[in-house]
Amino acid sequence: MKNFIKNHKKGCMIGGIVFLILFLIVTIWLFVIPLFSNNKYGDRLEGIEDHKISNSTVSDIEGSLKENKMVSDVEYHNEGRILNFIITVSSEMSVEDAKALDDVILDKISDKNKEYYDIQILIDTEEENDNYPIVGYKHKTEDNFVYGKDGGSSE
Repeated sequence: MKNFIKNHKKGCMIGGIVFLILFLIVTIWLFVIPLFSNNKYGDRLEGIEDHKISNSTVSDIEGSLKENKMVSDVEYHNEGRILNFIITVSSEMSVEDAKALDDVILDKISDKNKEYYDIQILIDTEEENDNYPIVGYKHKTEDNFVYGKDGGSSE
């Protein structure tokens, strides 16, 4: 083997360099290029086509929430598998009544979609109030919302 390498030094060097270049190309192709794909969620949104939240469902939720005289505004935003609702209420609304608004949202979303999406609610007022904002979160595997610290400043 030593004699072969000694007699074919140029060929062995070229072969070694070609092998290293091919190894680098394959490594980059398999491991680096997929990191630059345009889908920031990877495969986490698999099956989302079967779980679309229609505009009519969102409009129905917004309409049902606004039927409450204490609710002044409702905003909706879908971020991947999280449905975000920002509800603006009167500062006179009690915290318990504000938390009960989550039932309106859950009633309008199908069971199939409740098992697919996480739902997040931010309840706030236009005026300063020690009881607000309130944040509620429902994981797709849970049946009810869990609320964080009730309102107040973090100071």
